[in-house]
Amino acid sequence: MLVGGTAAAEVRATSEMLSLWGGVDPATGTVIDHRHPLCGQSITGTILVLPKGKGSSTGSYVLLDALVAGTAPAGIILREVDEIISLGAVVHEEFHGATIPVVVLDDEWFQMALTARRAEVRRDGTVVLHA
Repeated sequence: MLVGGTAAAEVRATSEMLSLWGGVDPATGTVIDHRHPLCGQSITGTILVLPKGKGSSTGSYVLLDALVAGTAPAGIILREVDEIISLGAVVHEEFHGATIPVVVLDDEWFQMALTARRAEVRRDGTVVLHA
């Protein structure tokens, strides 16, 4: 677990990295990168499953902006440690007293998360996937 918290929601999953900076509109929570398979889909209130973020360190700010706007995912599941995504969640926790869980799964569990319909992240970092 990179950032603690709990969440239970529908999964929005991709096997491709996603840049939050220029890839997600924090005002709406919609993926706006026209080259990304999730383009046009909302990540608001979902458990976002992706291998890791891509690109600029300003992705932390985009996640923070989406958290403040109420358009962020409920939780994030990654395949690799991503300091940029984690930082946005940690800064929100510091300034607003609330955050979203960010967890890393091994390859086998990550592959299962990609096809899950719903997911739960528990306080102890346990991830429960629902087909």
